[in-house]
Amino acid sequence: MNNETKAPRGVLAKSMGFSLALALLFTLVANLLPQVEGEAPVDQEVDLGALTMDSYVALGETLFSGKGTCALCHNDLGRAPDILAINMVEVANQHLQDERYKGSATDAESYLHESLVDPGIYVVKDYGKKGSNDTISPMPAVDKSPIELSEIEINAIIAFMQAKDGYDVTVPLPTEAAAAEPASPEVQKSADTIEAVVAKYSCQACHVILGSGGDLGPALQQMAGRFTREEIRQGIIAPDEVIAEGFPPGVMPQDLAEQMTVKELDILVDYLAGHGKSAATSPASPAATHAEGAVDSDTESMISSFGCLACHVMLGSGGKIGPGLDDIGSRLSAEEIRQSIIDPNAVIAKGFPSGVMPLNYSAQMSEMQLDALVDFLWERK
Repeated sequence: MNNETKAPRGVLAKSMGFSLALALLFTLVANLLPQVEGEAPVDQEVDLGALTMDSYVALGETLFSGKGTCALCHNDLGRAPDILAINMVEVANQHLQDERYKGSATDAESYLHESLVDPGIYVVKDYGKKGSNDTISPMPAVDKSPIELSEIEINAIIAFMQAKDGYDVTVPLPTEAAAAEPASPEVQKSADTIEAVVAKYSCQACHVILGSGGDLGPALQQMAGRFTREEIRQGIIAPDEVIAEGFPPGVMPQDLAEQMTVKELDILVDYLAGHGKSAATSPASPAATHAEGAVDSDTESMISSFGCLACHVMLGSGGKIGPGLDDIGSRLSAEEIRQSIIDPNAVIAKGFPSGVMPLNYSAQMSEMQLDALVDFLWERK
């Protein structure tokens, strides 16, 4: 009995001694290694009372590489002009003298501001959307979703671009009054169609979807069958986990899914997975009807395939890059509508820039399609 009792105690003592020695060893090694303390990302708060022009320029540099996402395209990879490698004030002045420039800027500062909030006014040669003959910019407006920079942040980036090449900064330091002004009285409601989601989050700036778009990212037209619904969702939530061959990481905003409502994310995922429909294939939806009855499905399909809703509000949804078309028949004759499609720069709607709509837009259609589109738009009254 005594021998049986002592044996387990000896084993227990040895085990405890070994565990203690092992713990001490790990503690010693851990303390010998360099200690690195992780930092969680935090929102940047600007103390306007202590802000100097140097710190304002530094803020602009941070925004350029961070929240503004400028560095994702404006780098040495050739997707957009390499802003850090060129003299932006000098380049701005050159662009103001270009006969292709149709904006309202009068100096380098106002040109830089204009190029950030309305990049389609002047598209740098060879950097337009593919197939647009440099008439459409792939860059989203930075004061709109999904980037949504404030006026103070936009001016900080301009200050950085001026200062980096040794020029005097001409933008004023922000005041407490400017910071107190509301960013915008408009509250964006949740998008309820795939066209509205695509327009709201500028998907076509980088991807071909709904028949048109850019080529900075892979085309999204044929994802159904190649990826599961969950893989598509994960690609939006964590875009750098799996990178499509031939495309660089770090281009798609990492917080895109966080900016969306659950409903918007589901609409996008369902559509890409082949389970959702565009307005063109959902005539039963409220957006697919008008005062005179149901919209012809072929015409609506054409509207979707030619990407009209990326720039225009029509059937209750769409983008705001161009004028709304839901009442265009009360403003223009059928012939004027046809002419605006064939030669979009002949007459520019008040408040909208020229050079945005592709000049070869009508050339992509058959005569029958053009007639159907003109008739459809003329009935919008």
